[in-house]
Amino acid sequence: MDIQQLKYYRELCRVKNFTEAGFACSLSQSALSKQIRRLEKELNVTLIRRNTRKFELTEEGEIFLEYAGQALERYGKMLEDIHSKKEIHIGSMTVLSPYHFAKVLAAFHEQHPDIDLVLDEHPADQIVAHIDEYDFAILRTLLITDTERYCMLPLYDDYLCAVVYSSHPLAGRKSIRLEELKDEVFVFPQKGSGGYEAFYDSCIRAGFTPDIQYEFPQANTIMSFVQEKMGVTINFTKVYQEYAGSGLCMIPLEDAPHYPISLIYPKSVTLTEAQRTFLRFLRMWKKSTSVTEERRGE
Repeated sequence: MDIQQLKYYRELCRVKNFTEAGFACSLSQSALSKQIRRLEKELNVTLIRRNTRKFELTEEGEIFLEYAGQALERYGKMLEDIHSKKEIHIGSMTVLSPYHFAKVLAAFHEQHPDIDLVLDEHPADQIVAHIDEYDFAILRTLLITDTERYCMLPLYDDYLCAVVYSSHPLAGRKSIRLEELKDEVFVFPQKGSGGYEAFYDSCIRAGFTPDIQYEFPQANTIMSFVQEKMGVTINFTKVYQEYAGSGLCMIPLEDAPHYPISLIYPKSVTLTEAQRTFLRFLRMWKKSTSVTEERRGE
């Protein structure tokens, strides 16, 4: 039995006529009939009743038609995956560089040079608005409200800290409660960045509405305004560590909220082999980094 025979059988069942099916399959009626008899002989069943005037399948013929259709569908999908360009389109929030994700992508490319990774970096709200246009998205999980629709593979965990200028009255503290900043002027990321929403929500949960005087898209601009005593900010620890400079002081927050970053993709979509390869790689990478972190903590 081969794929071509399955195609012949499906076409015959579609038109219900040997002559017409033979023409569609570029076979003579007798040649098509021989192919069907070969199938029946291999399966040791009768697929088509030949003692009636109209075209009629046996019960076994109906069952075989269903499985033949499934096999041809999977065969077509296999060909599509093999011959389609192996490209993975990823939509990512900005401010990803502090997490050094580029090293992960470089390691993947080294192992799988035949798979192209296309990374689009935009503000988080834009990625969320067009999330289904990407194969994967990299976002803080708090931005996904319809969690039932998506699979999430956690990549990084991060928590908030306070950032003040070095001469600020709180600068010498080992830790503070977020509510202690309620009377401060704040420098925030722009709305829609994901950071803005996390910071603002944390302040509200701490019992106050932050007095936001400045909003900027770049973390280094935020830090420079804090250095110049134009206000204070709260930020993710890894982002602070990436952009920290003289004149700044990071203060841990007591019971600091955690905001994980995940690889996100829809549950309803069947992944290509390239996409599955990428997921397997990330799971192995995540597992190896978790083991390394545990060893460092011993």
